[in-house]
Amino acid sequence: MSMKESKLFKVLIIVALVTTMAGCSQKKPEKSEKVEKPEATTQATKDTQGAAQMTKLDWSIQPKLGIIKGDFYKIEERFRQGHLGTLEIVKDKGAIVHVEFNERTRPNYYHRYYQDVPKRMSEYNFTMGEKKGAAWIQSVVKVEKQMLEKQSITGEFDAVSGASNSIKQSMIPLAEKLSPSLGKPSNEKYYSIAEKLDGGLTSLLKIVIRDKKIISVRYDEIFADSPDEIKDPNLKKFYRQSKYESVEYEEPSRIGFNIQMDALNEQVVKTQNMLDISEMPAIGDTGNYAASGYTTRNTAWDNYLRLAEKLLKEMKSDGNF
Repeated sequence: MSMKESKLFKVLIIVALVTTMAGCSQKKPEKSEKVEKPEATTQATKDTQGAAQMTKLDWSIQPKLGIIKGDFYKIEERFRQGHLGTLEIVKDKGAIVHVEFNERTRPNYYHRYYQDVPKRMSEYNFTMGEKKGAAWIQSVVKVEKQMLEKQSITGEFDAVSGASNSIKQSMIPLAEKLSPSLGKPSNEKYYSIAEKLDGGLTSLLKIVIRDKKIISVRYDEIFADSPDEIKDPNLKKFYRQSKYESVEYEEPSRIGFNIQMDALNEQVVKTQNMLDISEMPAIGDTGNYAASGYTTRNTAWDNYLRLAEKLLKEMKSDGNF
């Protein structure tokens, strides 16, 4: 090979090497070299958004109208950092006629607004629904319905995606513990009555008796499931909530509705007189808020007395009071 040919050969080798190196630097990364995280995160976000859009934030908190009565079974325990789960079952003539689960948030809940607040008929469901695409109550009422249909509180139950933690961690475990008791008569009797009121409200009174003595009285007024059904424009925002459990409901009689009804429970349990409300707060029109703490009579008292008279008659007729 001549010197000229030798130099040309060296030049060609150098050019080939440079071309090869440039090609390697521009080569697309293999699949294993790809950064998958942003794409995966984006897809997960899309899936979550899709699920939220598919989940209808629709539920009913309306109680069954009329009278429900029977043997009463109840269990409650704290779980997951202190939330209080409560499960109530009523059986009449061997059949399960009522299932109700509720939960109070732990007193040290991270969101002060919802500390020690019942979830079933409060604003909590709307807040959770906005964040997760499903409300707490949606799974609860779905499982309650299945228990009634199956006539069993144990087994496999379908829950709403995004609202199943309390079902798995509290409702089902409580049901499994309570189930053996349902095979024998209870020493406690349950009576409830629900009636529609004007303006988009339902009145609900629950009484529990043991050894012919009242041990619990719970009265509440529940707003309709739709704002359109509520007559007072100022109350429309409380749809699917109740006066007792709502955090924001403002009682016109100037004393908290929950405080008044807690006082009713304490008084009746003490006196065993369901119809004497003479010592209750907000029973008169004083017109003097500074002196008495309220200005108007709470209309709930008349609604309560009407239901109390009906239940009292039923309880006496059954020989349970």
